[in-house]
Amino acid sequence: MGSGLRAGLPRPIRVRRLTADGRLRVVYAGRLVQATPEVLVVEALWERPSLDLGYVLLEPQDRFVEYFFPGRWFVIYEIHHHRDDRLKGWYCDIVYPPRVTEGEIEIRDLALDVFVTPTGEVRVLDEEEFEALQLPERDPSAYAAARSALRDLLRMVERRDPPFGILPWAAA
Repeated sequence: MGSGLRAGLPRPIRVRRLTADGRLRVVYAGRLVQATPEVLVVEALWERPSLDLGYVLLEPQDRFVEYFFPGRWFVIYEIHHHRDDRLKGWYCDIVYPPRVTEGEIEIRDLALDVFVTPTGEVRVLDEEEFEALQLPERDPSAYAAARSALRDLLRMVERRDPPFGILPWAAA
């Protein structure tokens, strides 16, 4: 990531989400609001119809603060309610490390996800979908990296590392 990416913030950026096998899933526009060698932060609005995931309802105009970590195998989406900006939670994707160019961030989703509620409840999601990718046979290093990323992400939540710093601490 060159220093040009940090110049002139905030600024428009496009995010491309691909499936694990490289098929385009969705493209959307956001605003790059922070760019360091460690993290790119994008703000974007949910522009799709309402989607009830069972543990969170995504609604048109919900605000997403998205954390992309160059070289890391996960992305964190902080979701805020469109009416009052109340935190709905964090949706975290295990992905191949993001590919970053001057005007675009591209990620390839590995199906394994985590949802963290505003009270700190953690749900690991889509294990079966992840295992169906057959990465141990097809790409063992990606499988190991994805599992390691899941452990790293869960440790970040446990330690209340950013962006999870606002989580309440569990009772002793």
